[in-house]
Amino acid sequence: MMLAQVEERKSEIDILGIVIADDQDRERTWLRELLTKHLSNQTPIYEAEDGQKALELVREHKPPVVFLDIEMPILSGIKSAESILKELPQTGVIILSNHSDEIFVRKLWKLVPSDGAFGYVLKDSTDQQVIDAAKAVLGGDCWIHPRIQRIVRRTENGATGLTDAEFEVLVCIAIGLTDKATARRLYITEKAVQARLKCLYTKLGIPIKGASEEDEYNHRCRALNLSFRRGLINRAELADWEEQVW
Repeated sequence: MMLAQVEERKSEIDILGIVIADDQDRERTWLRELLTKHLSNQTPIYEAEDGQKALELVREHKPPVVFLDIEMPILSGIKSAESILKELPQTGVIILSNHSDEIFVRKLWKLVPSDGAFGYVLKDSTDQQVIDAAKAVLGGDCWIHPRIQRIVRRTENGATGLTDAEFEVLVCIAIGLTDKATARRLYITEKAVQARLKCLYTKLGIPIKGASEEDEYNHRCRALNLSFRRGLINRAELADWEEQVW
């Protein structure tokens, strides 16, 4: 075999392999066995128990696809995905998680390149759906779980999806900031804070003061209750935001 052919073959071998990252041994075992059975031509499979290790493995092996759980120690799946998509855009990213919270979908959709291969699979998906997602991403396409698709459509709907400005004030009231403190943090006026809150309440379906008998609700508390139920905010994210503020 000629040297050029040897080098070409070596290059093909180098890009094979799949990285899977999950902090639960049971989940990694299930996924490894599933991929080995249905995608044996993509082995070996490299495993990581946290997002930082996953990033290191992707940098080292440059696989065509990486599976990432969202909540992992050291580095989250979202932060790991951000680095991978930026540094190694040829690696397709598949989020495989129990989480369908809108906050996670919102974050990930800001990272995904319009022409990149990407997947979002929920862990209660069938084995076939996981394999379909892997094959789609390996082929340079996208595969999004139907429940996630509904959330994406809601976030992109101007009547229900929050703008970045509205989301910022939601975060501020969630960590307990006053209008004055929110205005100072966001470098806007208190009047602008009130305007954003009004839009936030409308999109969450909360009647504006004076419009109905539901005025017995505290609008901020009602907004937080609905936001938690909708998955716009969650405890883990609040902890991160509080660290940045305090």
